[in-house]
Amino acid sequence: MMQLRWIGAIIIVLVLLTSAVCIGGIVLIGVTQADTPTGDHIAVVDIHGQITTRDPGGLFAADGASAERIIRELEEIRDTDSVKGLMLDIDSPGGAVIASEQIYTELLRVQAEGIPIVAYFGNTATSAAYHISTPADVIVANPGTVTGSIGVISQVPNLEALYEKIGIEMQTITTGEFKDMMQPARPLTEEERQIIRDIQEESFDSFVDAIAAGRPLSEDEVRELADGRIFSGRQGIENGLVDELGDRRDAIRTIGELSGLGDDPDLRDYSPGPPGFWDILLGAASGDININLPSPFEMEIDPRDVHLEIRSSTR
Repeated sequence: MMQLRWIGAIIIVLVLLTSAVCIGGIVLIGVTQADTPTGDHIAVVDIHGQITTRDPGGLFAADGASAERIIRELEEIRDTDSVKGLMLDIDSPGGAVIASEQIYTELLRVQAEGIPIVAYFGNTATSAAYHISTPADVIVANPGTVTGSIGVISQVPNLEALYEKIGIEMQTITTGEFKDMMQPARPLTEEERQIIRDIQEESFDSFVDAIAAGRPLSEDEVRELADGRIFSGRQGIENGLVDELGDRRDAIRTIGELSGLGDDPDLRDYSPGPPGFWDILLGAASGDININLPSPFEMEIDPRDVHLEIRSSTR
């Protein structure tokens, strides 16, 4: 009898928990919908952290600034008639060359739809992060923003001395002279250095072309700045890399005026934040909840044999 009371108590707790999650989810959805503009608005896309090609995956993984996620948001923006302007909220040290080129190309498509773009620089907007800002009609930076660092870098570790010290000897069999290029057990040959340098020059030329196309600078002027050095926001104004000094509020005012929505436009953030408490609970509540009991043929029921299993559903 005592065991059956345990089971009943567990079932009641599960029912109450599920009800609380559902009610909370309905309230949360209602608040979110109320806060989301339904009319003409400015789209905001966050580019925070390292720029990568793909989402890292996983419930608790930090999304960062993946091209996969950002391009998906930009495509939605292009397909939304009520978007009248785009603000890029950038705080990133840069990242992968391919990822930045993909984002840059998609931003050109947004611009081709007649949607004005303002890039706002927070603490940092360097290297690839500056690359993707070049289609912007206006770049707004704080005076102390770190920007620039225009260039391409490749790093190949040489662990030959370490391997010798700990007794590791690599035995490499290849089908071609350069197949084991960039492996860390030996230094690069001069021919291998030149191969890497040639690839770097192609990426660097593309970077320079993007800046010259988007900024009031000639190619020669860009190359003078593109030695890898960093600039403050104030120095960026002086050399043509930045248009205005200000904070995020100033950037919003600028994109509002460019879009014709005034200096206090409605904003919609198209970039999802990390999963919160309700996201996790709602994810669990949307799964299949099974209560597994012991076999009915057993004479006694031990409460420790009762367990809850939650299976997530993708349908």
